[in-house]
Amino acid sequence: MIRAVEGVSLDVPRGATVAFVGPSGCGKSTLLKLIAGLLTTSHGSVLVDGQAVTRPLKNVGMAFQNPVLLPWRTVLDNLLLPLEILRENGDPRAPERAAWRERALRLLHTVGLEGSEHRQPRELSGGMRQRVSLCRALIHEPALLLLDEPFAALDAFTREEMWELHQALRLEREFTGVLVTHDLREAVFLADTIYVMRTHPGRLAYVHPVTFAAPRSMADLYSHDGTELIRQMRDEIRPPRGAVA
Repeated sequence: MIRAVEGVSLDVPRGATVAFVGPSGCGKSTLLKLIAGLLTTSHGSVLVDGQAVTRPLKNVGMAFQNPVLLPWRTVLDNLLLPLEILRENGDPRAPERAAWRERALRLLHTVGLEGSEHRQPRELSGGMRQRVSLCRALIHEPALLLLDEPFAALDAFTREEMWELHQALRLEREFTGVLVTHDLREAVFLADTIYVMRTHPGRLAYVHPVTFAAPRSMADLYSHDGTELIRQMRDEIRPPRGAVA
C-alpha cells in the first residue's frame, strides 16, 4: 500500500484560510479530498466543526482548476445547481427559487458579471467562467471553502484579479478556506498560514504564518518581507543546488 500522506496534524481556526504548497505528488489534493470526505483515512481522523468526517460533507463549497460548468445550462442555471441538489435532498438550507435567483444575481454583481446570467458558458472567457465557478461554490453559503488550484489555468493578470476577488468575498462572507496551490505568491496573498509539504510520503515540512494585514495588496508581495517569504518557501520545496534537503 502506498501512503499518500503521513503524520499530518494541524488545526484550521474558524474563519481562517490555510494554504498547502509543495511539489507534485506530495499529497496536497489528497488532503483536500480527505477534508471534503471524498476519501477516508486509513489511520487517524479528520474533524470539521468538531465532528469526524466519515462521508462527503454538505456544508462545503469546492472550486477546481477546471470550472466544469454544464454547457447546456445558462450561467444562472449553473449557479442554481447546488441549491437544486439541496432541495431534492430535502436540505432545509435550500430556499425558495425566488430567493435562489436573488442570491445568484447578487453574487454575479459582486464578481462583476451582472447581466451575464442568461449567457452560455461558451460565451465566457476563462476568467469569467472561473468567477461563475467561485460563485457556484459559495451560493449555498458554505462554512468551508476548498480550493484546488482554482486559478492555475488563468493568465497572470486575470489570476491576480481573482485573488483580489476571493479576498473581497472572504471578508464579506467570513468562510473558512483551504487552498491547494503551486503558486507561492497566491499562497502569500490569500492564506493566513502556509504549510510546505514534502513527498514520499506526503508530510508537513515547514509552517509559515503570513503576517500581512487584510485586505492585502499586490505591493505586499513585492515588499521585502513578501519576497523573502516566497524565496524561503521556494528553497524549501526545491533546495538550491548543492544544499541538503
